[in-house]
Amino acid sequence: MAVLGMAGPPVVGYVDVCGPTLEEVLGDVEDPVVVPYFLASGYHVKHDVPSATEQSPGALVTTALGVEPEVLDAVTDRVRESLGADGPDDAAPAVEAVLLLGAGSSVDSARAEVADVAAQVAGRFGAASGTAFLSGPGPRPADELARLRAQGHTRIAVAAHLLSPGFFLDRAHQVAVEAGAQPTAPLGTHPLLGALVARRYREALA
Repeated sequence: MAVLGMAGPPVVGYVDVCGPTLEEVLGDVEDPVVVPYFLASGYHVKHDVPSATEQSPGALVTTALGVEPEVLDAVTDRVRESLGADGPDDAAPAVEAVLLLGAGSSVDSARAEVADVAAQVAGRFGAASGTAFLSGPGPRPADELARLRAQGHTRIAVAAHLLSPGFFLDRAHQVAVEAGAQPTAPLGTHPLLGALVARRYREALA
C-alpha cells in the first residue's frame, strides 16, 4: 500500500499480516494520497482501505491497479520472459494458451478483473485464455489446465497474477512446473507498475 504526500517521500502501510499499518502511516503524512497496491479490487480494497482512511478525512484514495495498460504490459512481459524472449523486440515462441493464476478473492468483480487481464494478455499472443485461483471461490489451476488441454492446447504458458514472493507465488510456480511451463517472476518488481502508482498519484491530485 503506497502512501504519498505532497511533501516528503512515499511510505508504505499494510492492511494485513504485517506493519506498519495503514492507519499508523496515515498519522504521519500530510495531505496523503493512498494508492492501493493491489492488482484487483477485492476485500482489502473495498473494506480495509476505506476503514483505515476514515480517520483521515483529507486523504485521497485512488483505485487499485486493475486492468490498466501498465498491468497488461507487465503480465505480457512476464509471459514473454517465461517463453524465452530476451527483450521486447525478441520474438517469443508460439504459445497456444495463457493460464493466469490469481491469489483469489471473495469479491466476484475482483475475480472478473483477473479474467479480463487473462483474456486481454492471451489475445496478444493469439492464444486461448484461462483463469484460475489459488484460494477462495473460482476455478482451480488443475481444472483450468484440464479444460485447456481438452481443447487441444499443449503449449500453455502459466503466469502468476501476483505482486510479490510468498506463499501464493510459490504455489503458482509449482503449478507452472507441474504443467511443464517456466514460472513467471512477480509483477511487483516490474517498472511499469511503479509508473502506474505515479500516474495514480498525479491523477488523484488533478
